[in-house]
Amino acid sequence: MKFLVFLMLPAALIAGPGRYARLGDFDGQVEVQLSAADAWMPAERNLPLPESAWIRTGPASRVEIELDDGGAWRLGPESQGGLSDYSRLSTGQRVTLLVLDHGLAYFTGEAKGKDSLLLVVPGAQVAVSKPARVRVEAQDQSSELAVLQGVVRFASAAAEIDLAQGQTTRVEPGNTSRFFLYREIAPLETDRWSAARDKVLTTPVAALHVAERYGLADLDASGQWIQTEDLGVVWKPKDSEGWSPYQNGRWRWYNSLGYTWVGDETWGWLPYHYGRWTRHGELGWVWEPSSTDVFKPGEVFWMRGARVVGWGPLAPGELWSPANMPGQYVGLNLTFAAFQPDAQVIDPAGFEGRPKEPLKVTAFTEALPSPAFAASRLDALRPVVAGALRVTPDLTILTESMPPAPPTPELQPVPPPQPIAIAAPPPPPLPPDEVIVPVPEYIGAVIVIPRPTQAAPAASKSSQTAPTVATAKPWTPAPVPPPAPPPPSRAPKPKPKPVRDAGEERAMNQFHRDFTQSNWTKAMDDLDDWSRRYPQSGLADERIYDYMQVHSMTAHPDKVLEYGAALMAKNLAGVFNDQQTLGVLYLVTVNAAAIPHPNNPQRALGKAAAQAMMETLPAYFEDRRRPSETSETDWRQSRRRLEGAANNALKMLGTQGGM
Repeated sequence: MKFLVFLMLPAALIAGPGRYARLGDFDGQVEVQLSAADAWMPAERNLPLPESAWIRTGPASRVEIELDDGGAWRLGPESQGGLSDYSRLSTGQRVTLLVLDHGLAYFTGEAKGKDSLLLVVPGAQVAVSKPARVRVEAQDQSSELAVLQGVVRFASAAAEIDLAQGQTTRVEPGNTSRFFLYREIAPLETDRWSAARDKVLTTPVAALHVAERYGLADLDASGQWIQTEDLGVVWKPKDSEGWSPYQNGRWRWYNSLGYTWVGDETWGWLPYHYGRWTRHGELGWVWEPSSTDVFKPGEVFWMRGARVVGWGPLAPGELWSPANMPGQYVGLNLTFAAFQPDAQVIDPAGFEGRPKEPLKVTAFTEALPSPAFAASRLDALRPVVAGALRVTPDLTILTESMPPAPPTPELQPVPPPQPIAIAAPPPPPLPPDEVIVPVPEYIGAVIVIPRPTQAAPAASKSSQTAPTVATAKPWTPAPVPPPAPPPPSRAPKPKPKPVRDAGEERAMNQFHRDFTQSNWTKAMDDLDDWSRRYPQSGLADERIYDYMQVHSMTAHPDKVLEYGAALMAKNLAGVFNDQQTLGVLYLVTVNAAAIPHPNNPQRALGKAAAQAMMETLPAYFEDRRRPSETSETDWRQSRRRLEGAANNALKMLGTQGGM
């Protein structure tokens, strides 16, 4: 067992957040095998597909799989393929290897940044870097790859060349010394189906409001986007009268996620895995999209009894524990189902044992117990696609600090047999991307003044209208109300944190340019882009602090508290310098007081920040720390204003708590 643990360590060190593809539109007989140890099961729309999942279709059947990078992988009739590799490294790099074992498949998409994306058939593979549309076929004696749009890199045992739009190549796995290149593509009936699906998925309105790149088209067809004063832009499903979230569908067990919701609604992907639901006045149920790209199994509170379980949706920003009553605990919001130990599926359909008084027969619980894990599952393997080559992810960032490996003994190359091909010269290479070398120090943006809480649109791609920029400016060392702490002159300079590479440096610099120009909409877009490209950045905490400041400037106090809660859960003194620590406490304090009707978690967080700020101020404003360019009067006045902000927040939050 110890040996097994040591073998798993390298994978754990380079693994990032899990990736899950969406089983989308399908017709006919489609089956799924989630892992080699699982039995084949009928397909379900919105079923999360993890790495190693396989899909197969019957006669006159087809299926579409949506990838988290915005790509689409489609299988035609009597085909079988899978996600041989579908992972994310700790660097943020996505590795995607789509395999077609037999039949017909289409791919539309691109590899973004340093992502690796390969399509594999018996005897060959193609690497996709730029936007492309590709058709692949795997038959008994040969495999074909046709480029419907764009340029891809083809590789087989005989050759490696670029294939351009309108070209087809054929390989014979049984004879690796040759391949065939054609300057035309024979049309198939299914080409029109794939092209039609591409049009459906192209530039949906939902892309303006959420960070994720898949599951968008169904939102536009099944609901509407609404601007609200407190939540920003939310999505409301059509015909939702008498409807509640997490009722139509089932929970399926995933070893990597726990019980994961599979919604029956056609649109039931993003709203159940990226964000939360709440009842919003006369609007009814609305979904607030998440600000992160982390896949969630379903954000609910759980209730468990002897042979029954219940659940209900958690509200946006709610920090819930089983010791507290959930904010949306209402009878109409609850769903119940029968529950047995080791259950792989929890389905509320047809359940008639709903308790009349749930709190008397169930208790709140953080999670349900996991089913027993059979050791035999570890021995299950799938056959390797013949002739497939393995993608090599970019690990330079992970290995640059490691000692060089010992030199490999030089081997005499064995000349391969001369390939037989009808080949055309490859197209000219594309110009390289611009690279900026200088790497500046990064200590986070300065503290900004929160704007009033009147209705303001969200400052990100999730907003429908760009916010109006008010006259408020970022705070500078001069003590002007509302105040922010000046930098202490004798405090040790924080050790600069390195950016990961030149790409992250460009993303960070772009944010700073837009931030200093008070372009809050663009600054939020910059942060979103930075987060998507570098989710595991060494500057993640500073980036959260930047999110807080931009949300404060765009009058979204609930968002400030959401990010502030993540930072306050850590040891701020171990993450930030004194100025940034006080800045986090200040932003949480004043924004909690700015929410007209804060919920219990928001109120508790604001009071905790205000109290921590009061405890921090005496040491921060010691006379020996006063900058020489700041007068004693201004120094004392800054402290009084910060104390006033903390006392005002404690008074308001305490009064609201007593109502």
